[in-house]
Amino acid sequence: AAQSMKMRLLNSAHAIARLTLAAVREWPSRPIDTLVTILGFATVAGILAAVLAMAGGYRHVFDSAAQSRTIIVLSEGSNSEWSSSIPASAVGPLMQAPGVARKKGTPLIAESLLGHIKVRYRRRNLSAKIVLRGVSPQMLSMDRHLHIEKGRWFRPGLNEIVVGAAAAGDFRGLSIGEHVQAQGTRWTVVGEFSAGAQFFSSEAWTSLGSLQGAEHARGVSSLYVQLASPRAFSAFRRALAGNTQTPLHALRQSTYFARQASGMSTLITRVGGFFTLLMGAAAVFGAMSTLLIMVESRRMEVAMLRALGYPHGIVFTATLLEGVLLGCAGGVLGALAVYASLNGYSASTLSIGGHMAVSNHTPQVFFHFRVGEATMFKAVVWSLAMGLIGGVYPALRAARMPIAAALRDG
Repeated sequence: AAQSMKMRLLNSAHAIARLTLAAVREWPSRPIDTLVTILGFATVAGILAAVLAMAGGYRHVFDSAAQSRTIIVLSEGSNSEWSSSIPASAVGPLMQAPGVARKKGTPLIAESLLGHIKVRYRRRNLSAKIVLRGVSPQMLSMDRHLHIEKGRWFRPGLNEIVVGAAAAGDFRGLSIGEHVQAQGTRWTVVGEFSAGAQFFSSEAWTSLGSLQGAEHARGVSSLYVQLASPRAFSAFRRALAGNTQTPLHALRQSTYFARQASGMSTLITRVGGFFTLLMGAAAVFGAMSTLLIMVESRRMEVAMLRALGYPHGIVFTATLLEGVLLGCAGGVLGALAVYASLNGYSASTLSIGGHMAVSNHTPQVFFHFRVGEATMFKAVVWSLAMGLIGGVYPALRAARMPIAAALRDG
Protein backbone atom coordinates (compact mmCIF):
# COMPACT_ATOMS: atom_id res chain seq x y z
CA ALA A 1 0.00 0.00 0.00
CA ALA A 2 2.84 2.36 0.86
CA GLN A 3 4.57 1.62 -2.42
CA SER A 4 1.34 2.20 -4.33
CA MET A 5 0.81 5.51 -2.57
CA LYS A 6 4.38 6.57 -3.39
CA MET A 7 3.86 5.72 -7.07
CA ARG A 8 0.61 7.69 -7.20
CA LEU A 9 2.33 10.70 -5.66
CA LEU A 10 5.22 10.45 -8.12
CA ASN A 11 2.84 10.16 -11.07
CA SER A 12 0.83 13.14 -9.81
CA ALA A 13 3.99 15.23 -9.39
CA HIS A 14 5.12 14.25 -12.88
CA ALA A 15 1.75 15.21 -14.34
CA ILE A 16 1.77 18.57 -12.52
CA ALA A 17 5.31 19.27 -13.73
CA ARG A 18 4.36 18.29 -17.29
CA LEU A 19 1.32 20.58 -17.35
CA THR A 20 3.22 23.46 -15.74
CA LEU A 21 6.17 23.11 -18.13
CA ALA A 22 3.80 23.04 -21.08
CA ALA A 23 2.19 26.23 -19.77
CA VAL A 24 5.53 28.00 -19.39
CA ARG A 25 6.53 26.97 -22.90
CA GLU A 26 3.39 28.66 -24.18
CA TRP A 27 4.36 32.03 -22.75
CA PRO A 28 6.46 33.07 -25.78
CA SER A 29 3.55 32.18 -28.08
CA ARG A 30 1.41 34.75 -26.25
CA PRO A 31 4.03 37.45 -25.62
CA ILE A 32 1.69 40.40 -25.12
CA ASP A 33 -0.58 38.69 -22.56
CA THR A 34 2.36 37.18 -20.69
CA LEU A 35 4.43 40.37 -20.70
CA VAL A 36 1.53 42.56 -19.56
CA THR A 37 0.81 40.18 -16.69
CA ILE A 38 4.45 39.99 -15.56
CA LEU A 39 4.87 43.77 -15.84
CA GLY A 40 1.69 44.26 -13.81
CA PHE A 41 3.11 42.13 -11.01
CA ALA A 42 6.49 43.86 -11.36
CA THR A 43 4.89 47.30 -11.01
CA VAL A 44 3.04 46.39 -7.83
CA ALA A 45 6.08 44.65 -6.34
CA GLY A 46 8.20 47.66 -7.26
CA ILE A 47 5.80 50.09 -5.57
CA LEU A 48 5.74 47.99 -2.42
CA ALA A 49 9.55 47.74 -2.38
CA ALA A 50 9.86 51.51 -2.89
CA VAL A 51 7.43 52.25 -0.05
CA LEU A 52 9.24 49.89 2.34
CA ALA A 53 12.63 51.30 1.26
CA MET A 54 11.42 54.85 1.89
CA ALA A 55 9.99 54.07 5.33
CA GLY A 56 13.07 52.03 6.24
CA GLY A 57 15.42 54.80 5.11
CA TYR A 58 13.53 57.39 7.15
CA ARG A 59 13.64 55.19 10.28
CA HIS A 60 17.34 54.50 9.76
CA VAL A 61 18.17 58.22 10.01
CA PHE A 62 16.78 58.26 13.55
CA ASP A 63 18.03 54.80 14.50
CA SER A 64 21.59 55.68 13.55
CA ALA A 65 21.49 58.78 15.75
CA ALA A 66 20.52 56.86 18.89
CA GLN A 67 23.35 56.10 21.29
CA SER A 68 22.99 53.60 24.11
CA ARG A 69 24.41 55.94 26.78
CA THR A 70 22.58 59.11 25.71
CA ILE A 71 19.19 60.20 27.02
CA ILE A 72 16.99 63.19 26.27
CA VAL A 73 15.30 65.23 29.00
CA LEU A 74 12.07 67.08 28.16
CA SER A 75 9.57 69.07 30.19
CA GLU A 76 6.77 66.98 31.71
CA GLY A 77 3.86 66.43 29.33
CA SER A 78 5.78 67.18 26.12
CA ASN A 79 6.37 64.52 23.49
CA SER A 80 9.00 66.29 21.40
CA GLU A 81 11.69 68.94 21.64
CA TRP A 82 9.41 71.38 19.82
CA SER A 83 6.77 71.32 22.54
CA SER A 84 9.24 71.16 25.43
CA SER A 85 10.40 74.12 27.51
CA ILE A 86 12.91 73.71 30.34
CA PRO A 87 13.74 76.74 32.53
CA ALA A 88 17.38 77.59 33.13
CA SER A 89 16.92 77.01 36.89
CA ALA A 90 16.24 73.30 36.27
CA VAL A 91 19.59 72.63 34.60
CA GLY A 92 21.91 73.27 37.57
CA PRO A 93 20.57 70.55 39.91
CA LEU A 94 20.97 67.91 37.18
CA MET A 95 24.72 68.51 37.03
CA GLN A 96 25.04 66.53 40.28
CA ALA A 97 22.57 63.79 39.33
CA PRO A 98 23.82 60.20 39.69
CA GLY A 99 24.93 58.32 36.60
CA VAL A 100 25.98 61.35 34.53
CA ALA A 101 29.25 60.85 32.66
CA ARG A 102 32.02 63.43 33.05
CA LYS A 103 34.85 64.61 30.86
CA LYS A 104 37.72 66.32 32.69
CA GLY A 105 35.36 66.86 35.61
CA THR A 106 32.63 68.49 33.50
CA PRO A 107 29.20 66.75 33.42
CA LEU A 108 28.27 65.74 29.88
CA ILE A 109 24.92 67.51 29.80
CA ALA A 110 24.25 69.53 26.66
CA GLU A 111 21.50 72.14 26.46
CA SER A 112 19.59 72.49 23.19
CA LEU A 113 17.19 75.18 21.94
CA LEU A 114 15.26 74.93 18.67
CA GLY A 115 14.39 77.51 16.05
CA HIS A 116 14.08 77.37 12.27
CA ILE A 117 15.46 78.91 9.08
CA LYS A 118 13.38 79.53 5.95
CA VAL A 119 15.21 78.36 2.83
CA ARG A 120 14.56 77.44 -0.81
CA TYR A 121 15.55 74.41 -2.83
CA ARG A 122 18.44 74.65 -5.24
CA ARG A 123 16.73 72.77 -8.08
CA ARG A 124 13.04 73.40 -7.41
CA ASN A 125 11.10 76.55 -6.69
CA LEU A 126 9.88 75.32 -3.31
CA SER A 127 10.21 76.98 0.06
CA ALA A 128 11.29 75.01 3.11
CA LYS A 129 12.21 75.21 6.76
CA ILE A 130 15.16 73.54 8.43
CA VAL A 131 15.92 73.28 12.12
CA LEU A 132 18.21 75.88 13.67
CA ARG A 133 19.57 74.31 16.85
CA GLY A 134 21.39 76.25 19.54
CA VAL A 135 23.71 73.98 21.51
CA SER A 136 26.05 74.26 24.47
CA PRO A 137 29.72 73.27 23.96
CA GLN A 138 29.22 69.79 25.52
CA MET A 139 27.05 68.77 22.56
CA LEU A 140 30.03 68.83 20.22
CA SER A 141 31.96 66.30 22.30
CA MET A 142 29.10 63.88 23.02
CA ASP A 143 28.60 62.50 19.51
CA ARG A 144 31.52 60.75 17.80
CA HIS A 145 29.90 61.20 14.36
CA LEU A 146 30.06 65.01 14.50
CA HIS A 147 32.87 66.66 12.57
CA ILE A 148 33.50 69.76 10.47
CA GLU A 149 33.83 69.09 6.74
CA LYS A 150 34.37 72.67 5.55
CA GLY A 151 35.16 75.93 7.30
CA ARG A 152 35.04 75.95 11.11
CA TRP A 153 32.69 75.63 14.06
CA PHE A 154 30.69 78.68 15.19
CA ARG A 155 32.12 80.91 17.91
CA PRO A 156 30.02 81.38 21.07
CA GLY A 157 28.31 84.74 21.42
CA LEU A 158 28.45 85.56 17.69
CA ASN A 159 25.66 85.22 15.13
CA GLU A 160 27.40 82.40 13.31
CA ILE A 161 25.98 79.08 12.15
CA VAL A 162 27.29 75.82 10.73
CA VAL A 163 25.07 73.91 8.30
CA GLY A 164 24.61 70.15 8.05
CA ALA A 165 25.98 68.59 4.88
CA ALA A 166 22.57 67.29 3.76
CA ALA A 167 20.94 70.71 4.10
CA ALA A 168 23.86 72.54 2.46
CA GLY A 169 23.64 70.31 -0.59
CA ASP A 170 19.91 70.79 -1.20
CA PHE A 171 19.20 74.42 -0.33
CA ARG A 172 20.32 77.79 -1.63
CA GLY A 173 22.00 80.44 0.47
CA LEU A 174 23.70 78.07 2.93
CA SER A 175 27.24 78.14 1.53
CA ILE A 176 30.13 79.33 3.69
CA GLY A 177 30.26 83.15 3.79
CA GLU A 178 26.57 83.62 2.91
CA HIS A 179 24.05 85.23 5.25
CA VAL A 180 20.59 84.03 6.28
CA GLN A 181 17.77 85.67 8.19
CA ALA A 182 16.23 83.67 11.03
CA GLN A 183 14.54 84.42 14.35
CA GLY A 184 14.78 88.13 13.56
CA THR A 185 18.58 87.95 13.32
CA ARG A 186 21.10 87.94 10.47
CA TRP A 187 23.38 84.89 10.65
CA THR A 188 26.66 84.16 8.87
CA VAL A 189 27.43 80.66 7.63
CA VAL A 190 30.97 79.79 8.76
CA GLY A 191 31.13 76.02 8.26
CA GLU A 192 29.58 72.79 7.06
CA PHE A 193 29.40 69.79 9.39
CA SER A 194 28.47 66.14 9.08
CA ALA A 195 26.75 63.85 11.53
CA GLY A 196 26.95 60.76 9.33
CA ALA A 197 23.58 59.27 8.46
CA GLN A 198 21.89 61.06 11.35
CA PHE A 199 19.12 63.63 10.95
CA PHE A 200 21.40 66.25 12.57
CA SER A 201 22.95 66.61 9.09
CA SER A 202 19.64 68.14 8.01
CA GLU A 203 19.96 70.98 10.52
CA ALA A 204 21.90 74.20 11.10
CA TRP A 205 23.65 74.72 14.45
CA THR A 206 24.76 77.76 16.43
CA SER A 207 25.81 78.49 19.99
CA LEU A 208 23.09 78.26 22.63
CA GLY A 209 23.66 81.81 23.84
CA SER A 210 23.36 83.27 20.35
CA LEU A 211 20.00 81.61 19.69
CA GLN A 212 18.72 82.46 23.17
CA GLY A 213 19.55 86.10 22.47
CA ALA A 214 17.78 86.01 19.09
CA GLU A 215 14.67 84.37 20.57
CA HIS A 216 14.79 86.36 23.83
CA ALA A 217 14.65 83.02 25.65
CA ARG A 218 16.17 82.05 28.97
CA GLY A 219 15.33 78.38 28.98
CA VAL A 220 16.03 75.55 26.56
CA SER A 221 14.01 73.00 24.59
CA SER A 222 15.79 69.87 25.79
CA LEU A 223 18.83 68.41 27.48
CA TYR A 224 21.07 65.72 26.00
CA VAL A 225 22.66 63.73 28.82
CA GLN A 226 25.42 61.17 28.41
CA LEU A 227 25.39 58.51 31.11
CA ALA A 228 28.38 56.71 32.57
CA SER A 229 26.79 53.45 31.41
CA PRO A 230 23.41 52.40 29.91
CA ARG A 231 22.46 50.86 33.28
CA ALA A 232 22.67 54.27 34.99
CA PHE A 233 19.39 55.34 33.35
CA SER A 234 17.19 54.14 36.24
CA ALA A 235 19.19 56.03 38.86
CA PHE A 236 19.14 59.21 36.80
CA ARG A 237 15.40 58.96 36.22
CA ARG A 238 14.76 58.51 39.95
CA ALA A 239 16.78 61.65 40.67
CA LEU A 240 14.76 63.48 38.00
CA ALA A 241 11.50 62.38 39.60
CA GLY A 242 12.66 63.83 42.90
CA ASN A 243 12.72 67.34 41.40
CA THR A 244 9.16 68.46 42.17
CA GLN A 245 9.72 72.15 41.46
CA THR A 246 10.28 71.64 37.72
CA PRO A 247 8.72 68.36 36.53
CA LEU A 248 10.86 66.77 33.83
CA HIS A 249 10.96 63.36 32.19
CA ALA A 250 13.77 61.45 30.51
CA LEU A 251 13.74 59.10 27.54
CA ARG A 252 16.46 56.93 26.12
CA GLN A 253 17.61 58.44 22.87
CA SER A 254 16.61 55.30 20.97
CA THR A 255 13.06 55.47 22.40
CA TYR A 256 12.66 59.16 21.65
CA PHE A 257 13.92 58.89 18.07
CA ALA A 258 11.77 55.81 17.42
CA ARG A 259 8.70 57.82 18.45
CA GLN A 260 9.70 60.75 16.26
CA ALA A 261 10.20 58.46 13.27
CA SER A 262 7.02 56.44 13.74
CA GLY A 263 4.58 59.14 12.58
CA MET A 264 6.11 59.79 9.17
CA SER A 265 7.10 56.16 8.71
CA THR A 266 3.53 55.02 9.39
CA LEU A 267 2.12 57.65 7.02
CA ILE A 268 4.46 56.54 4.23
CA THR A 269 3.58 52.88 4.77
CA ARG A 270 -0.18 53.44 4.94
CA VAL A 271 -0.44 55.69 1.90
CA GLY A 272 1.92 53.48 -0.10
CA GLY A 273 0.10 50.37 1.09
CA PHE A 274 -3.24 51.77 -0.08
CA PHE A 275 -1.97 52.35 -3.62
CA THR A 276 -0.22 48.97 -3.57
CA LEU A 277 -3.52 47.25 -2.74
CA LEU A 278 -5.36 49.10 -5.52
CA MET A 279 -2.76 48.22 -8.13
CA GLY A 280 -2.46 44.72 -6.72
CA ALA A 281 -6.18 44.14 -7.34
CA ALA A 282 -5.73 45.23 -10.96
CA ALA A 283 -2.72 42.93 -11.35
CA VAL A 284 -4.68 39.97 -9.94
CA PHE A 285 -7.51 40.49 -12.43
CA GLY A 286 -4.97 40.83 -15.23
CA ALA A 287 -3.34 37.55 -14.25
CA MET A 288 -6.75 35.89 -14.00
CA SER A 289 -7.61 36.95 -17.55
CA THR A 290 -4.27 35.75 -18.93
CA LEU A 291 -4.53 32.38 -17.18
CA LEU A 292 -8.09 31.84 -18.44
CA ILE A 293 -6.89 32.39 -22.00
CA MET A 294 -3.99 29.97 -21.50
CA VAL A 295 -6.26 27.34 -19.93
CA GLU A 296 -8.58 27.51 -22.92
CA SER A 297 -5.63 26.97 -25.26
CA ARG A 298 -4.74 23.73 -23.41
CA ARG A 299 -8.22 22.19 -23.31
CA MET A 300 -7.16 19.10 -25.29
CA GLU A 301 -4.17 18.27 -23.09
CA VAL A 302 -6.16 18.79 -19.90
CA ALA A 303 -8.98 16.59 -21.22
CA MET A 304 -6.54 13.80 -22.15
CA LEU A 305 -5.08 13.76 -18.64
CA ARG A 306 -8.55 13.68 -17.11
CA ALA A 307 -9.58 10.86 -19.48
CA LEU A 308 -6.53 8.86 -18.37
CA GLY A 309 -7.75 9.03 -14.78
CA TYR A 310 -5.78 11.95 -13.36
CA PRO A 311 -7.80 13.72 -10.65
CA HIS A 312 -9.10 17.28 -10.66
CA GLY A 313 -6.41 18.28 -8.16
CA ILE A 314 -3.56 17.83 -10.65
CA VAL A 315 -5.08 20.22 -13.18
CA PHE A 316 -5.98 22.65 -10.40
CA THR A 317 -2.47 22.58 -8.87
CA ALA A 318 -0.69 22.97 -12.22
CA THR A 319 -2.76 26.02 -13.18
CA LEU A 320 -2.28 27.53 -9.74
CA LEU A 321 1.46 26.94 -9.99
CA GLU A 322 1.53 28.78 -13.31
CA GLY A 323 -0.01 31.81 -11.64
CA VAL A 324 2.61 31.63 -8.88
CA LEU A 325 5.42 31.48 -11.47
CA LEU A 326 4.04 34.55 -13.25
CA GLY A 327 3.92 36.34 -9.90
CA CYS A 328 7.44 35.23 -9.07
CA ALA A 329 8.79 36.50 -12.39
CA GLY A 330 7.10 39.85 -11.89
CA GLY A 331 8.16 40.13 -8.25
CA VAL A 332 11.83 39.45 -8.98
CA LEU A 333 11.78 41.90 -11.90
CA GLY A 334 10.13 44.64 -9.81
CA ALA A 335 12.41 44.14 -6.80
CA LEU A 336 15.56 44.21 -8.95
CA ALA A 337 14.37 47.34 -10.79
CA VAL A 338 13.79 49.17 -7.50
CA TYR A 339 17.16 48.04 -6.12
CA ALA A 340 18.96 49.25 -9.24
CA SER A 341 17.17 52.60 -9.42
CA LEU A 342 16.34 53.62 -5.83
CA ASN A 343 18.79 52.00 -3.42
CA GLY A 344 20.67 54.90 -1.81
CA TYR A 345 18.49 57.51 -3.52
CA SER A 346 18.44 60.77 -1.55
CA ALA A 347 15.05 62.15 -0.49
CA SER A 348 13.53 64.38 2.16
CA THR A 349 10.30 64.76 4.11
CA LEU A 350 7.66 66.61 2.14
CA SER A 351 4.39 67.91 3.53
CA ILE A 352 1.07 68.54 1.80
CA GLY A 353 1.17 71.32 -0.78
CA GLY A 354 4.77 70.80 -1.77
CA HIS A 355 6.24 72.80 1.13
CA MET A 356 8.81 71.44 3.52
CA ALA A 357 7.69 71.70 7.09
CA VAL A 358 9.09 71.70 10.56
CA SER A 359 6.36 70.43 12.88
CA ASN A 360 6.11 68.90 16.32
CA HIS A 361 6.49 65.41 14.95
CA THR A 362 8.07 65.55 11.48
CA PRO A 363 11.09 67.86 11.37
CA GLN A 364 12.81 68.48 8.05
CA VAL A 365 14.89 65.36 7.47
CA PHE A 366 16.99 64.09 4.58
CA PHE A 367 17.27 60.35 4.18
CA HIS A 368 18.23 57.63 1.69
CA PHE A 369 16.11 54.80 0.35
CA ARG A 370 17.25 51.46 1.80
CA VAL A 371 16.44 48.55 -0.52
CA GLY A 372 17.74 45.61 1.49
CA GLU A 373 17.26 41.87 1.22
CA ALA A 374 14.23 41.90 3.53
CA THR A 375 12.52 44.57 1.42
CA MET A 376 13.12 42.68 -1.82
CA PHE A 377 11.96 39.41 -0.24
CA LYS A 378 8.69 41.00 0.96
CA ALA A 379 8.05 42.42 -2.53
CA VAL A 380 8.58 39.02 -4.16
CA VAL A 381 6.38 37.24 -1.59
CA TRP A 382 3.62 39.83 -2.16
CA SER A 383 3.85 39.23 -5.90
CA LEU A 384 3.73 35.45 -5.36
CA ALA A 385 0.59 35.90 -3.26
CA MET A 386 -1.02 37.97 -6.04
CA GLY A 387 -0.18 35.25 -8.57
CA LEU A 388 -1.66 32.64 -6.25
CA ILE A 389 -4.90 34.59 -5.79
CA GLY A 390 -5.14 35.37 -9.49
CA GLY A 391 -4.73 31.70 -10.34
CA VAL A 392 -7.53 30.31 -8.14
CA TYR A 393 -10.49 30.93 -10.47
CA PRO A 394 -8.70 29.80 -13.69
CA ALA A 395 -7.49 26.70 -11.79
CA LEU A 396 -11.04 25.85 -10.70
CA ARG A 397 -12.25 26.44 -14.26
CA ALA A 398 -9.59 24.09 -15.64
CA ALA A 399 -10.28 21.39 -13.04
CA ARG A 400 -14.03 21.41 -13.76
CA MET A 401 -13.67 21.38 -17.54
CA PRO A 402 -16.05 18.75 -19.12
CA ILE A 403 -13.92 15.94 -20.61
CA ALA A 404 -16.24 15.00 -23.49
CA ALA A 405 -16.75 18.58 -24.67
CA ALA A 406 -13.02 19.34 -24.49
CA LEU A 407 -12.11 16.21 -26.52
CA ARG A 408 -14.79 16.96 -29.09
CA ASP A 409 -13.61 20.58 -29.51
CA GLY A 410 -9.99 19.39 -29.76
